[in-house]
Formats: sequence, C-alpha cells, structure tokens
Amino acid sequence: MALPADFEGLTAKYQTLGLEIVKSAAARRVLVVTHIDADGLCSGSVVFASLMRKGVNVAVRTVPELDAGTIASLASQRYDLYIFTDLASSLISELESALGGRYLVIDHHQVAEDDMKRPSVVNAWAYGYDGGAEACSSSMAYFFALALDPRNTDLSPLAVIGALADRQDRGHERSLIGLNKAAADDAGAAGLLTVSKDLLFTGRETRPIHESVALTSTPYLRGLTGSKDSVLALLHQSGLPLKEGGSWRTISSLTPEEKMKLTEVLASVVGASAGASDAISALVGDVFTLEPEDSFTPLRDAREFGTLLNSCGRMGASGTGIAICLGDRGAALKDALKTLGEYRLALNKALDALANSGDRIERHGKVVFARGEGIVEERLLGPVISILTSSPGFKDSVVVGSAASGESEIKISAREGDAFAGEVNLGLLMREAAESVGGTGGGHSMAAGAKIPASAADRFYAAVAGRVGA
Repeated sequence: MALPADFEGLTAKYQTLGLEIVKSAAARRVLVVTHIDADGLCSGSVVFASLMRKGVNVAVRTVPELDAGTIASLASQRYDLYIFTDLASSLISELESALGGRYLVIDHHQVAEDDMKRPSVVNAWAYGYDGGAEACSSSMAYFFALALDPRNTDLSPLAVIGALADRQDRGHERSLIGLNKAAADDAGAAGLLTVSKDLLFTGRETRPIHESVALTSTPYLRGLTGSKDSVLALLHQSGLPLKEGGSWRTISSLTPEEKMKLTEVLASVVGASAGASDAISALVGDVFTLEPEDSFTPLRDAREFGTLLNSCGRMGASGTGIAICLGDRGAALKDALKTLGEYRLALNKALDALANSGDRIERHGKVVFARGEGIVEERLLGPVISILTSSPGFKDSVVVGSAASGESEIKISAREGDAFAGEVNLGLLMREAAESVGGTGGGHSMAAGAKIPASAADRFYAAVAGRVGA
C-alpha cells in the first residue's frame, strides 16, 4: 500500500507514546474521552480496547461536545492521563490550562499550526493526511492500537466503520483512500472485510428492497426517496421478484441480473429529472462487508453498522454503541436496533418540520440557512443537515443549520452540498465567523460546526454569507 513517508513518523510517535503509557500502567488511571458519533464511538473503543489488553487501568466516557466546563469537570476527577479521540483539537489551550501534560489528543479535525506541534497532540494533518478524506479518528486510533501490539489487527474493522460513517469514502466510486484504506487493507488481509463493487442502497442487508430504495438519500432519487409505496408499486409493475418463501428479499440477495434490472427500472423513473444520470451512477460503488457478522443484520454492511452507532450516540445510548464496538451481540444489539428505529422516526419528524416551515429555510447566494431552533433537537442537527446536502434543493449549496443549545446559545452545523462547485474551507470559516461574535467553531473543509451566543445569530449568519460569497 502506498503511504506518505510520514506514516513512519506517525508509527514512531505512537510507539513512543504507547511505551510510556504501558510502562506505568499499574500506577496510572487513564480515561478515554470520545465523541458520541460513530467515528467517536469507534475510535474511543479502539483506544480503550488496546490499552485494556495491555493491562492499563482504563475507562471510557462519551460526551456530545467538549467545552471549558466539561474540561473542568473532567479535570476534577483526577485521572493520571486523559486521552481524547475525535474531540478537543480546537481546545488545546484549555486542555493545557486544566490538565497540564496529563492529556493526549488523537484526532483528524483541523488544528492551529502551533497546537499541531505540541507533544500531546497527534493529528492526521501533521502527518500528511487530509483529515476530511484520508484519515478519521478511528483510523488514527487503529494505528495507535497497532503500534501497541501488532495483534490488534482485529480492531481494523472499527476504523473502516468510522471512516464510512464520517463520509470519508471520497475515492473513486465511494472507495476509501489514505490511512483509511490502509486500515481497510489490514482488515481484508485478516479475513475480516470484503470490498466489492455493488449497489449502494441504505439497508441493503436488512431492509425489503422497496424500503431500501426509499430510505436511500445519498444520492437523492427524485420521486422515490422517502416514498416506500411509490417504490413498491414501481417494482411490482416491473415484475422483479420481491419475496422468496413468503419473506421480503433484500438488495444483497439479488442476483447480478436482478440488480441490473433494478437499476434500469429506477433509471426509467428518475431519468427525466435534472442530475438523474449522476444519481443513478452514484448508486454503484465500493461495498464493505464485515465477514464475521451475521448476514441480514445491520452489522454486516459497514455503512449500516455506522448508522446504527450514530443512532446510539444521537439518541442518548452511547454506552450501547460502545458495547457493540467491543463485541456485545446480545442485549446491547437488541437495544441498539430499537434505538435505530426511534432515531429514524426522530430524523423524519425534524425534516418534515423544516420542510413545512417555509420561513425557516433562507437562501443567500450560495448559502442555505436552515433555522431549526425549537423544531430540531441539538443532538440531531448534524444528521439532519447531512441529509439536506444530498437533496435536490440544497446539494449545490453550503447548508448551515442551527438548533437551540440551552437557554442562551445556538448550535451550528455546516456542510457542503454533494454537488457544491465552489471552494470554501468550512472548518476555517466556522472558526472565524464564530469567534467574530464571541463563539467557538471548527471542523473539516467540507463539514464543520460552531457554538455561538443566541443574541449574535444574525451577525453570525451575515459573516458566513459574506465569507462564502467572497
């Protein structure tokens, strides 16, 4: 596998850190603190599992976001070392003040140049990887685990799940690149993962074919996405066998000839709309099958696995997500499946509320503002905005969504639309616009967020619109 020369530097850094942590394992209490989304749950689980295997006294905790108050609360618990995954890159000064040298940040978000050089920060960008496309927190965590012990290759699927959930399948036909691909290669070599070209429908392993098509929003299929009844009627008319032995078939159960027929049927409906050719071609790409997992479960397809973990994090069941990452296929999985259903209902409710509130959606040139205060929960804001970026009315724009956060703040989530043709670094833009009104922000070039005072919302929106326009 072709890797930048700094891969050796990353490995050497991890080996030094790992040796230091393990050497004093018996005398130290370590806390892994990670984010609630799938990349956070996977990366936190990888670091936790790899340290536990080395006899380190380690615990893991999830937080929806990190701020000065949360850092102070963590510091009061007096752990000897705090390891942050998928968090903290914009708060290095605060960590230094509260924890001194008792922290380690393993992350892929953009970070200030000075902070990147700190000995307690291991960031993808510092080693030549684009943290928005080539390395997620989970793949960064995996190579930390591998440096601790080469036998930790069994954790490589979690790196793949985290990368796909973070929408880092940026290579040709939705493939993984960079450090993410290196982790996928390890998983494949260990017999844990198979990568193949196939149809990329949501729920391809678990959902009836018509539901799978209707649930697919990336790409958005005009007239079909969100309409199970329309898809079912269309497929019945086509003569495609939808049941076998009285049970609904899934996308994964179709023969190659049936998959081709399905694509032709969908193209005949979508074909008259703008961008239809791109939408149909985007239905084929790399499928990542996790071989040890049972067929026809949400854990078999790595993208579905990520969706399941995201639902756990967003619905207040992060502990369940961590348990699944660590191998629980009993009670935790049963609880997660229930949570997934509740998550989908909550997302649909939020999207319907936005769609039916015309004054909530504002377009300013290349920017669309979706003001969700009062109708979109803070924890669901990121997923809602991600779905909007693949829909026809928004995919050529930068979509900036907002939700109430407490009584006096607003949470911001910004994403580039799937077909956005401009050039903008949202991580930098969110940081600068938020700081200009007394808030904080940051992230990746194509996906970022912020937290601002509610009283400064209009000034923030004006700053964003001006910067994107420029």
